[in-house]
Amino acid sequence: MKLLRSFVILFTFPLFLFGELQLPDKHPLDETEYKQFTLDNGLKVILVSNPKYNISAASMNVKVGSLSDPEDAQGLAHFLEHMLFLGTEKYPDVEDYKTYLSNNGGYSNAYTAEDHTNYLFEVIHEAYEGALDRFSQFFIAPAFNPEFTKREGNA
Repeated sequence: MKLLRSFVILFTFPLFLFGELQLPDKHPLDETEYKQFTLDNGLKVILVSNPKYNISAASMNVKVGSLSDPEDAQGLAHFLEHMLFLGTEKYPDVEDYKTYLSNNGGYSNAYTAEDHTNYLFEVIHEAYEGALDRFSQFFIAPAFNPEFTKREGNA
């Protein structure tokens, strides 16, 4: 847990999104530490740590955007962006994620671009592990509750 707290920002990217990930050029006065590795499942990760920051955050980029939408289902990528935030098998309550972040000084957001979709959150260090678990469930086992498909279809 102590190790998790020392890393302020975790950016995860599938390798196929941008090809090989490049760490940023570092200015000599920059105290930020950058580490890059690959998880067992092939996910490329860049960890960014700076002890001056008082928050932890994560961001997931997926190589699916509005240009990936089928002709007969325009808006599908944006629709899925919204649907992912509406519960998971592990956390079925639609408000769980938002409430957890809000109660721990955090927030979340997402956007759909032409060539990718980005999901992100920010939270206090002490709540990072719980937030990351909830966040990761969107990509592991989303609920895709049919009750919300009509509502989100208008998003």
